[in-house]
Amino acid sequence: ANHTICLPIRKGFWLTNEAPQSEKKQRIPFFGRVQSEDGKSSPSSSTNDNVALRQKLGLDSDLPTCLVVGGGDGMGGIVDISVALGTKLGGTSSKKQMVVVCGNNQQAREKLENMDWGSGVEVNVQGFVNNMEEYMKAADCLVTKAGPGTIAEASICGLPCMLFAYLPGQEEGNVPFVEDSGFGKYSSNPQVIADTVCSWLESPETMEAMKDAALAAARPSATLDIAKDLAEIAFSTRREQYSEEKVLVSVR
Repeated sequence: ANHTICLPIRKGFWLTNEAPQSEKKQRIPFFGRVQSEDGKSSPSSSTNDNVALRQKLGLDSDLPTCLVVGGGDGMGGIVDISVALGTKLGGTSSKKQMVVVCGNNQQAREKLENMDWGSGVEVNVQGFVNNMEEYMKAADCLVTKAGPGTIAEASICGLPCMLFAYLPGQEEGNVPFVEDSGFGKYSSNPQVIADTVCSWLESPETMEAMKDAALAAARPSATLDIAKDLAEIAFSTRREQYSEEKVLVSVR
């Protein structure tokens, strides 16, 4: 039998089944994208309509926004990357916004909070957060290590991804997946990261193309699909065992 290959994702990123029956062929998940029954996503008229969410998070509702995350421990040179990116964003032709989630790295959080970023960029620094799906939904692009869960969730949100680190072996293959799928790049150099992300945010055409590529790679029903496949395997195995037991009983 053929089974779905995908990654379990946190419930906040699931494509829910709560829409009325008349709307189930076109559901609107994150970023106002329409999700059809075949799992493909396409833009809708409400794309980028996340003003209320940004206000809830204390963010400017109008500025192009980059989200920087370093995992639960805020590792991977998050300070150097944020400084390079914030400086670059602050020097562009129009004002930008950067959100940095430092996780449990209190030292990084304090250092970034105490920096003078200038008037060209709004910087919002957070510690550990339990609502990452909201921050992803509010952002326009993501700077992150190449963790499989983060990449899966970012693609559901239609987020272009700038990858800066990976664990050898288990995460290494995630880099070519993102690059070949057309929704991200990799560099460990803070200045290259800053230059690349700024070039994205300065080009609406590039951003739209990368958002579409991310959504095409997304599997928002992954967790439920995995559960369904496991259930089918379990019940299929049980049916086979039951049939074998009936045959043995008949022979006896």
